[in-house]
Amino acid sequence: MTQTFSLSTNQAVQLDKVAKLERHVEILQVKLDDVKDKEEEIMEQHQKLFEALAKDESPSRSYNY
Repeated sequence: MTQTFSLSTNQAVQLDKVAKLERHVEILQVKLDDVKDKEEEIMEQHQKLFEALAKDESPSRSYNY
């Protein structure tokens, strides 16, 4: 009986640890998705900037600040 209780307790502890890890993975997945979205947005902004710069490529000796 004592061994059964001990195994049951160990199983409960392990299941709790697994549940916590699963929640942590879900949180990390959300954060990773956010980072990917931000990265994609930045890449799109860079692409638009490069396209705008390519259109304005006219030889000029003046600098605009």
